[in-house]
Amino acid sequence: MRRNMGVIECASGNSLWRGYDYYKEKQVKQLKEIGNRIYSATVMGSANNFYSVELNLDHPRKCTCDCPHANGKRIICKHIVATYFTVLPEEADRLYAETIAYQEEEAKHQEQLENKVIEYVNKMKKADLAQTLLELLFNGPEWQYDRFVRDRDLDDWY
Repeated sequence: MRRNMGVIECASGNSLWRGYDYYKEKQVKQLKEIGNRIYSATVMGSANNFYSVELNLDHPRKCTCDCPHANGKRIICKHIVATYFTVLPEEADRLYAETIAYQEEEAKHQEQLENKVIEYVNKMKKADLAQTLLELLFNGPEWQYDRFVRDRDLDDWY
């Protein structure tokens, strides 16, 4: 079967991951192929309502669901995504594996960056450190300045 990412690309991040959850929770209760790469399904929603989905693998914008979010609109909702993953479970597995790999790579990158910043700060001269701290306090978010003052009990106004 050829790979079609159209449904995933057309879904919002929220619909994508809620649909993935519905797929994992086996919320797609009835599934039937009604045409060439076209499926109809009944999906149980969050309030135990059942929604009718028509999934068109070749034309994602022709997919329909009668849930309040997608009914009458060209929206890929969580029910359509759940149906997509039920038809193509390898796509669900691939998406999850790619997401985990990306998160691990991002965490590794952040750790390397933090180490570089620590190394750089440790090599700074005292005057440069003071100047940088003052710039961060006076030009940064107000809460940052307020917390610095509060944590060091610098304000005796009250």
